[in-house]
Amino acid sequence: MENQKNFLTTAPYKGTRDFYPEDMRLRNWMFSVMRETVLSFGYEEYDGPILESFDLYKAKSGEEIVERQLYDFIDKGERRVAIRPEMTPTLARMVAGNLRNLPKPVRWFSIPNLWRYEQPGKGRLREHWQLNVDLFGVDSHRAELEILLIADSILKKFGAPIGSYQIKVSHRKLLDSFLKNSLKLNGDQVHGVSKLLDKKSKISSEAFETEMKPFLNNFKEQFSLIETYLNSNLETVSKIPGIDTNSVSFIQNLFQELGELGIDKQLLFDPSIIRGFDYYTGCIFEVFDTNPENRRSLYGGGRYDNLIGLFSKEQLSGIGFGLGDVTLKNFLEGHNLIPNLSREKTIFLPIMDESLFVDTFKLSKELRENEILTETMLDSAKIGKQIQIAEKKVIATYCSLENRKSARKRSKLKT
Repeated sequence: MENQKNFLTTAPYKGTRDFYPEDMRLRNWMFSVMRETVLSFGYEEYDGPILESFDLYKAKSGEEIVERQLYDFIDKGERRVAIRPEMTPTLARMVAGNLRNLPKPVRWFSIPNLWRYEQPGKGRLREHWQLNVDLFGVDSHRAELEILLIADSILKKFGAPIGSYQIKVSHRKLLDSFLKNSLKLNGDQVHGVSKLLDKKSKISSEAFETEMKPFLNNFKEQFSLIETYLNSNLETVSKIPGIDTNSVSFIQNLFQELGELGIDKQLLFDPSIIRGFDYYTGCIFEVFDTNPENRRSLYGGGRYDNLIGLFSKEQLSGIGFGLGDVTLKNFLEGHNLIPNLSREKTIFLPIMDESLFVDTFKLSKELRENEILTETMLDSAKIGKQIQIAEKKVIATYCSLENRKSARKRSKLKT
């Protein structure tokens, strides 16, 4: 029996993707729309290393990321490093490292490649790209206003109609006051209840109630108060004893100004918005898809006033959000917002005859010098076959030289 050769798999690593040319056209289009939108608000693009010290994430990322999702290892210099699971800690390090030289406010954005070891599923992969938009140096609610305007403008730039998404807003101080003052919970209880509230939408109501019991001293009364809180609006939440009313006023003022700017129809106060990261300190928000087949959070963010305190005694307020390419693609597909991404700006030059090879390449050189994207065949074949190749490559326009005599004067264009 002949030995069978064991070939390597052609599949990518679990939770990652191969990007063939047609996939790259879509990805580049998505990135360009996001980039153009954020640039229009005066933001500048930055980037950082994909490897960071493990200590950076241990100090500033959420418990779930550090303990279960981080790709980390010991490098050859005996340093414990990690592949970045999020961009905000890197951003904070960079801003803190050049704080005195940066004009305020700092408006930065990036589209980094991120990694998390988690179970792949719809809208979630181990590797993804994420638009990060951050604003540093503004203490007032005008920072929230601008960030929410950008978050809204991005989906509108993609053509998303009113009603296809909702922007749900809450405040971490509102939640903290409810847990500590209204429910009178201690540190461990606050931590446990917060985690349960954050995953409430992912588990059944029975499981939510069962898992909540160990954290409540007077279950019936406290659980009833939790339900009241979760079902409250901006008017009724203020009536809950112990609630931080300043946070309520903050959101009310923010909503009023955003309404005057025309995005009130998308806004919704939702006290169940938690945002799992430990560094959020103020206003938080999430953007949700309203498509019945994809009712889930698309992206979110919030304020993190103490983030650079890890690197410096100086304090600088910050707010930002992250939008992943996987959830964005699902949203665009669900609402039929992806256009025909043919290579309409590329011209295809077939070789009509071997005698025209040099003349065809001269023409392609001239076209490129005039900033026209040009792909040229390298061998002659029947014109029909060459045009089929162009069509398979999604090139809609071809230009051919018909004969040597007319090569310098005449070309044939077809679309």
